Amino acid sequence: MDCSHLMTPGTPEEVAAATREALRKGAPGGGYILSSSNSIHSTVKPENYTAMLSTLRRYGRYPVSA
Repeated sequence: MDCSHLMTPGTPEEVAAATREALRKGAPGGGYILSSSNSIHSTVKPENYTAMLSTLRRYGRYPVSA
């Protein structure tokens, strides 16, 4: 997940949509890891980080339903 162009300026809805897209692209075949681009830095909006984690919990279990 991109911290500078999504997690910082984006909305929770945009983060949730991007998280689902990352799951759709990365989960097939197993072994995916969802993470920020390199860290969760101080300018990331807490509500966006929460949106990423909530979406992961909802859609990130196999079989992936994102």
